[in-house]
Amino acid sequence: MMTYLYYGNQNFEITEFRDRKVIHELEMAMTAFDCVIPDHSGIYCSTNITTGRKLYFEIFKQYNVRSDSELATKLGNDRYTKVKRELTQSNIQRGLAFADSLRFRGFVNIITPAPFIAHDFNQQHYLYLWEWTIIKKAYEARFNEGWEFSKGCTMEYAAATRKRIPRFDHMGRPLEPSEAIRKIETAIGELTDSKISADQLEYHLAYLKKIETANS
Repeated sequence: MMTYLYYGNQNFEITEFRDRKVIHELEMAMTAFDCVIPDHSGIYCSTNITTGRKLYFEIFKQYNVRSDSELATKLGNDRYTKVKRELTQSNIQRGLAFADSLRFRGFVNIITPAPFIAHDFNQQHYLYLWEWTIIKKAYEARFNEGWEFSKGCTMEYAAATRKRIPRFDHMGRPLEPSEAIRKIETAIGELTDSKISADQLEYHLAYLKKIETANS
């Protein structure tokens, strides 16, 4: 049913938890969205949650590390969990504010992934769900400031490009693929210069370029 999705081959590293298959949990989440958002009628608001500029250039710099695994090793489990929880909560609030800014301007059917939490989901599961949501529910997508440093946001931009729906930046300006590609490449350069891995951004950039070539 979802083989057309980039993350939709269902070859998850973790396929089930608590005696329930991950794909069934994802399908259940989508039926909840079906209750409130008609297909192809939503504005998808993309914002970083677990990664992004603050993680890379503030938290990593503060603790003199270059990766999430180094951060976990240096801080220990309890402190690492606290730091990442605070980052996530800060980013969630930022995402909610971004969505609210559109509602205040009169837009409706706003889809904001920021507050959605599924216990035991990893990033692969979330990426699958949000790509599916864009393909099924969105008629346009908007990207919060700094989206180009986010693993999730860069995938979501590629998904919106594949669907050929309008894409806008946080100021409401059209965000065309040429500009998006330039921004992601710049982000990759900044991370590389700081000796921080940009593998996932490079992966999504390659996917975006492939889509843009196919669309042109």
